[in-house]
Amino acid sequence: MRINVRGLEKEIIAKGYKIVQPQAEAKVKNAINNVREQLIADFDSHPVTEEIEGGSSASNISNTLGGYGNLFSFIGFESDDDPISPIRSLLAQSIEIKSFKRSPSIIGFSLELKVPTIEEVKKVAPMPWSTDDWVDAIERGISGLGQYLHKNDGSIASSRSGKAIQIQAEIPGRGGVSSPVEYMTEIFTKMLKNIEKNLKAL
Repeated sequence: MRINVRGLEKEIIAKGYKIVQPQAEAKVKNAINNVREQLIADFDSHPVTEEIEGGSSASNISNTLGGYGNLFSFIGFESDDDPISPIRSLLAQSIEIKSFKRSPSIIGFSLELKVPTIEEVKKVAPMPWSTDDWVDAIERGISGLGQYLHKNDGSIASSRSGKAIQIQAEIPGRGGVSSPVEYMTEIFTKMLKNIEKNLKAL
């Protein structure tokens, strides 16, 4: 991701690039740190994150299952799985400054950033029972809702999560696919807007 950092023309003209560059780079680093913190906050507060982190006893606050059961048990995680931490760790180490140098096209600096991608997230979010990833599956909708049986009392002995199983019969009125919802796509869209906003404020 390449960005031209403007708004420093007067300082550069008055003091020169060599004096302004270290100060400008420090401001950029601070702005990027703020964006990273907001990225993690947006991830943590998203209903999908909160619901999956709540485990097999969580409520369906994302409303992807029509309020029935929860995503953790519907996806089929084991009761002691922690599918959220790998993504959070990835985001905590993301958004790096690759280069910060004098721009050849404007009075200012050219900034190159490494930002996290959906593809990187997919690699740390495997489905527990297939080669797909659960992040993309949630955004597209997951089949099997009509056969999803959830019991909060933990009485389903053969369940991965301890609270739900897929049964053979179709449950009337349930529907076949979970409701699609923007998840990491929404979070990364906000991230890109925040990068632009924070750098414009320098």
